[in-house]
Amino acid sequence: MAIGSLTLLFDLGLILIAATLFNFLAKLLRQPPLLAYIAAGLFVGPLFLGAMHLSALGVPIGVTTSEEIMLLSELGVAFLLFSIGIETDLRKLLEFGKLATIGTALQISLTALVVFALNSFLKILNFEQSLYLGLILAFSSTTIVVKLLSDSRQINTLHGRIMIGFLLMQDILAILCLSLLQNIGSLFSFSSIAPLFLQVVAILAIAFALNRFIYPKLFSFATQSEELLFLSAMSSVFVFIFLSYAMGLSISVGAFIGGVALSTLPYSMEVLQKVRGVRDFLATIFFVTLGIQITPTFMSFPAGLALAILAIVFVFKPLIIYAITLLAGYGGRVSLSVALALAQVSEFSFILASQGSAILQATPGLYSFLILVIALSMAMTPYLVNYTPAIYANLDRLVCRYAKPLKNAKILHRSLNLLESLPAQLNDHVIIFGGGTVGQSIAATIREESQVVVIDCDPKVVSYNIEHGTNTLYGSVDNPELWKKLNMERSKAIILAVPFAKPCLSLIKYVKKSRPQLVVFARAHYFHDALALYEAGADYVVMPQVVGSNLFVRKVMQYMQTGNIEEISNYKPEFMQYLREKVSDEEKLRRF
Repeated sequence: MAIGSLTLLFDLGLILIAATLFNFLAKLLRQPPLLAYIAAGLFVGPLFLGAMHLSALGVPIGVTTSEEIMLLSELGVAFLLFSIGIETDLRKLLEFGKLATIGTALQISLTALVVFALNSFLKILNFEQSLYLGLILAFSSTTIVVKLLSDSRQINTLHGRIMIGFLLMQDILAILCLSLLQNIGSLFSFSSIAPLFLQVVAILAIAFALNRFIYPKLFSFATQSEELLFLSAMSSVFVFIFLSYAMGLSISVGAFIGGVALSTLPYSMEVLQKVRGVRDFLATIFFVTLGIQITPTFMSFPAGLALAILAIVFVFKPLIIYAITLLAGYGGRVSLSVALALAQVSEFSFILASQGSAILQATPGLYSFLILVIALSMAMTPYLVNYTPAIYANLDRLVCRYAKPLKNAKILHRSLNLLESLPAQLNDHVIIFGGGTVGQSIAATIREESQVVVIDCDPKVVSYNIEHGTNTLYGSVDNPELWKKLNMERSKAIILAVPFAKPCLSLIKYVKKSRPQLVVFARAHYFHDALALYEAGADYVVMPQVVGSNLFVRKVMQYMQTGNIEEISNYKPEFMQYLREKVSDEEKLRRF
């Protein structure tokens, strides 16, 4: 085997082995994988293994940014953006379209302006570097935020939906920036921008035509074979890579548009599943390569600008997002949740930094320092999200002490007030936290005998209930501000229909301290949760899985003993009709 081929084989092996080991370590430390990959790059690159000048079979041990590795890295970016394109549901922009569009444009513009203002004072960077830096710091990570929202089951909450609106708009603008900054020297030249605009329109038109006329039938047929579906998915990536390359666009832009062309197909998630392995392999190479490119020059980076960059990411950017969301009328709690969750730098920023590396490296240490800042911001995000309630509680105390009129200003809560429907008098009422399947069933049953108030954190559920005449508020079970609106001292009972025990504990303790005789019903998924709810003071805790499994076992045993399935399934037609009605209700809510 030729030395060049052996070197590539060694490099790929080192990248994958190091990425795997550091990923194990990141998992143990509960850090995002991206941080592990960059650390792996630092390890196998010139800073560590490369500096040791080791060799095996005549091949140096230590990875450099060879042409082959950089090509695989670029393909990693393309496949990463292709998968993001598939997951980009443009219809979600309609829900918070105005806030997402205007808010994102304002946030990116103001972040870039802050960078320019700081640089005009420090006088370290040129115009091109300032522009790249402003845009790199402006975008937030869709991958990190959506993962956190999914893991904590907050993706359908109000703040979750607002975040997704911001992130989708940012992703679209990031793609435009990737295209526009390809030739930054002629950025403000109409003769350069006009052809670029026409090229983007042309590739979008091709994507629309494929989505409308070819892809539905093609992928419908391809789903009949696992192998054919995989090949069709891979081919669609390279079709758009070739198209964008032929038109002089970044292949990443083409791959993203190719993904969007597949996003509305009913088989889009299956397509994503098929390319996920290839995407993860190539994307790992890309992120490890970023770590390889970090050099010791970041230690000589000007301290003043370094502190300014950190302040922009962790202070100015969250403040801008907080102010925009607050002025849109979503209140302090929701606005802070959105701001802190978006206080990191995007995976798109890695791509922008990589594209502008030649410009950024003109200032010693800038490129390496930016890679470290992006990684640090991603690692900090889970902690910022987890401590949001505590941060809000401390800020709320300060606001109550020094700026109470601002806290109660109706204009800052006008959008939240649309998600609230309460009668003038609440008396002898039942309070239900959770408007899902369990909560809705309970509310429908007892509404005829008692006044009911439902609280849910999904704005669609709240709006749907209000539209259908149910007293409903938007909010979470652990929000003390919400408790004050519910007139608990005159309520008949509290029903905790939410599936999570932890946020319920503070409410139960508050209720049992302020009004011990008020009855609290709760539900739990796990045995330790049920015990914790009882210990906090709940009067009755149901475990639907246990109740369901007991009934299930009884029915199975009845069949085993009698051999008569008719006795067990005699209510099947009625139950199927009930299920059809519930599915119809779910569909109405989904379309609402």
